[in-house]
Amino acid sequence: MGVLTKVRKKFPYVLLAGVIMASPGAVGTALADSGRFYLGITGTPEWLDTSYKKTVDNTSPLNMTSQSGKVNRDRDSADATGYGFGLLAGYRWPLLDQGRLFLDSEFDIAFHGESTRGRLKGIGESEGRNQMGESWPDDWSFAKNFSYGLTFKLGTSPQFLQTMIGDSSVYALAGVRRVATRFRVRFHGCPMPEWCQTDEFISGASTRNEYFTAWTSGAGLEKMFGSRLGLRGEVRYTEYLAEDRDFHNLDDGVFVPVRVDNDEINLSLTLAWYF
Repeated sequence: MGVLTKVRKKFPYVLLAGVIMASPGAVGTALADSGRFYLGITGTPEWLDTSYKKTVDNTSPLNMTSQSGKVNRDRDSADATGYGFGLLAGYRWPLLDQGRLFLDSEFDIAFHGESTRGRLKGIGESEGRNQMGESWPDDWSFAKNFSYGLTFKLGTSPQFLQTMIGDSSVYALAGVRRVATRFRVRFHGCPMPEWCQTDEFISGASTRNEYFTAWTSGAGLEKMFGSRLGLRGEVRYTEYLAEDRDFHNLDDGVFVPVRVDNDEINLSLTLAWYF
């Protein structure tokens, strides 16, 4: 999709291998000190990339429109910049080398304020491309409302980092999220199999609220201030599992399956308090 490349997808996994290799004493003793709970607040700018694909299938034997037997495929994509903020709670397990290698498990909930918007060009033979059986030139939008997820973080505190900026650590992360979204299409077209005249067209909007499952991966840096307060910066890539729906299921043998794909990049700044 668009601006998000395969290189970005692979980066966190390369870093994860580097984290393990960079950890001194990674084959040393087993569990070190007891773990610590933490709570945090986070804010982030987000870059969302959405692709909307629509197929108008007129191959049903029941189809009586001028497009009978034809399949019209249309697609559009759009980017948006937005924001998010949320709360999180987690637990840190110190692992090898007196806790210099650690594993976090973290649950968070976030609220979002961005939406992508676009317009299908439309495919058909009429002047407006909005007769029955054609792909109408719809306006569409995709909005994120809120999300929640579980994330695991594997990190270390290499000596060179301690020398440069003091008590700090780097980590790789991976997790799964559920994202509440709203997808809306505004249309203007002909509702009858015969060609409509000017006064016979209809306009309206169809809205569907959906939960998407998404996988996230990334990397982060944490700087400690004292023994309890940590300041984190993270970069994450999130890929949504595509959703296939019959957004419209029209009469007269016209079927309109749609597909929505999303991925995003976000940068976050988090304050975490350890107990």
